[in-house]
Order: sequence, then C-alpha cells, then structure tokens
Amino acid sequence: MKHFIFLTLAIFNSLYLCAYEVKDNAVVFTKIIEGTGSIEQTHSNLESFFAIKYNDVNSTLKLNQVDKLIYKGIFKELGTYAMGMWTIDANHTIEVAIKENRVRVKIMVSEAVFRSIGNSLTHYEYSVPNSSPFTNKCSNSSVSKKSCETAFLEIEKRAEALLLEITQFLISDNNTFEDEW
Repeated sequence: MKHFIFLTLAIFNSLYLCAYEVKDNAVVFTKIIEGTGSIEQTHSNLESFFAIKYNDVNSTLKLNQVDKLIYKGIFKELGTYAMGMWTIDANHTIEVAIKENRVRVKIMVSEAVFRSIGNSLTHYEYSVPNSSPFTNKCSNSSVSKKSCETAFLEIEKRAEALLLEITQFLISDNNTFEDEW
C-alpha cells in the first residue's frame, strides 16, 4: 500500500509540477537559458558540451546551423523489470535554438523500447505520450502499465538533469577548453 501511495504521489508531482508538455506525439521538456553570450560563442560551447556528453558527435549530430543544433541520443536502462530480465531505453532528440544571449533547449521523447537484457533479441516498442501516466495503460499490451509509469519518471529525471547540465555549462565561466599555461 505504501508503494502504491508513493507511486501515485510521484506521478502526480511529475504531471503537475514539471515543465513538459505533450506535443506532436512526443513529450517535450523545454528550458530557456538566459545570459549565454554571443551566438557564435554559444554555438561553439554547445558543440563542445555535446562532444563530451555523447562521445561521438558524428553519429548524434543531425543538424548543425549557426542558430540551431539537433542531436539524437538514448536514455539507456531506465530501470530493470521482471526480476532484472528486462529494461527500457528511450530515444530522445535535443533541439537547441540559439539567439543572442539566450538559448531554448527542447528534449523530445516519443518512443521507448522494452527489451530483454540477455541474449534474446526480443523487444517491444511503445509510444511514451500514449502510455501511462498519460493514459490508463501502456500503448503496447506486452508492456505493463507500471513499467511505463516508472520508466516515465526516470525519463523525466534524466531530461531535467540534462537540461540542468546544459544550463550549468553555458552559464559557467569554465566552459572553454583552452589549457591555462
């Protein structure tokens, strides 16, 4: 009973207290960051941030314009389910719009994959905005409502953490990678 109450409160908090919306069949987390500097410097800093964060810019970068960047990534292993035999991964897209002295960052999650951890290639894709906690069930009947709910809470935590990392990186004075001699 305690677990049910805790999960209900956590879902309520995530639905009503966090900055996200469901738009164009995706859950979108948005943050506006002020005080980022010139467009060119901000662009350069963001390229550096994503190179470090994702280790492989060539496979994650999808659009590179002076005033806009789009990256693809994965929130891996959002939890384990069924006695550790299954996990959920969620692909996400990060869209960054750059203006003079400010940035808008959007993290969009539309689908997740419930997959076997072992050697099996079995996996089940489901739509995040068409699943619990937004509806009464998971959009794929092979995935439980509870798994969708707990995975969404983890997606939310990771998206908020990523937005915070980007914010801290852009407004810190130590975001250039030049060695001090």
